[in-house]
Amino acid sequence: MDYILLQLTAGLTHTRLSFGRALFGAAVGSTASLLILLPPLPLVLSLLCRLGSSVLLCIAAFGCKDRKRLFWHCLCFLGMSCMLAGILLALSLLGAKIYYANGSWYPDISLRHLVLFTAGAYLVLSIVQRVQDRSAAADGSYRVTIRSRDAVVMLNGLADTGNALTDFYTGKPVIICNKAQLRPLLPETLPPERFRPLPCSTVAGEGMVLCFTPDEVIISNDRRRKCVDVLIGITEQGTDRAVFNPKLLRY
Repeated sequence: MDYILLQLTAGLTHTRLSFGRALFGAAVGSTASLLILLPPLPLVLSLLCRLGSSVLLCIAAFGCKDRKRLFWHCLCFLGMSCMLAGILLALSLLGAKIYYANGSWYPDISLRHLVLFTAGAYLVLSIVQRVQDRSAAADGSYRVTIRSRDAVVMLNGLADTGNALTDFYTGKPVIICNKAQLRPLLPETLPPERFRPLPCSTVAGEGMVLCFTPDEVIISNDRRRKCVDVLIGITEQGTDRAVFNPKLLRY
């Protein structure tokens, strides 16, 4: 369950999470579940233990270099954990055999049913996410405003679920833009301290996209306006619009 919660947290925060890191984080979380075997703890101490174990679990999975992102990782993980706890509480009120002690839940159901129910819940969440992405992609035309130092450009935006490019160092999503459209933001020579290559996969095959961190990016249309924390990817081919993942508009 911790592994699935970590994967959902990674999806909500647009963070790249490898299988090994997710498994390591889940292992850290599973050791905290052993608290259920201890004598009853005071409520405050039990909550502090669960909070501390959740923070350690997120650090194990996502690292702690960026404290701001760590905060959002912990917040998302705790929120979904509370949602799961609410579901278990509702099941216990309906007569299911679920035991609770020291902040840990133990549902007394077979492994087969647990796997089936978990897979079903994950499938439902995936379908809901796809429907939301498609609705956002069809939500009219967008304008993407990019500011870097004293220069500002405004581009037509394209919400495309096919753009899943994410920086594996910072976890930030990447908006793909045409180099000609970004000319006012770019110096004559691209200094390596501000611009670096990022591997990517396209329909044509594998390649590299040069990325940089802008000072501000705003995505807007007639009904919404959102400031997003992203990288800008530079390409010399393709559309003249700024291509972004519609997930950016949801969080």
